[in-house]
Amino acid sequence: MTKQPTRIPVDSRFGIGSLEVTSISARSVVVQASGRGMFLTTSVGEGGTGSLNGLSFRVAQVGDGKTVLDFFPAK
Repeated sequence: MTKQPTRIPVDSRFGIGSLEVTSISARSVVVQASGRGMFLTTSVGEGGTGSLNGLSFRVAQVGDGKTVLDFFPAK
């Protein structure tokens, strides 16, 4: 588990004011995002994807308290 959330900067065109990784377990990552009138908390395992407001991410790797996330525009 992470001790403090890790904030990830996001281009303003996506309308996401805050994007943070709030915890990392042996098998999944918890990501929280917020913007105008919206809030998302999702737990995603390795190889899984998440999306909010035109921004998607894939959990490329997770384990040992670390993760690798790949970000890309949603289709």
